[in-house]
Amino acid sequence: MKSYKGDHSIHLVGQAWQIRIMLKQWQQQWGSETKIMDIISKSSKNIYENRSKN
Repeated sequence: MKSYKGDHSIHLVGQAWQIRIMLKQWQQQWGSETKIMDIISKSSKNIYENRSKN
């Protein structure tokens, strides 16, 4: 399975069972009430913070 994270999107490429497993892992990591848009914005924020430190 492959995943691509952009500034405003996430693309998961794989079979349905692989994507379900990935989403369940995210749910465990981020909490069951977290929306995917929240994960994208947090990931983007971390990327920009790391770039500004260098």
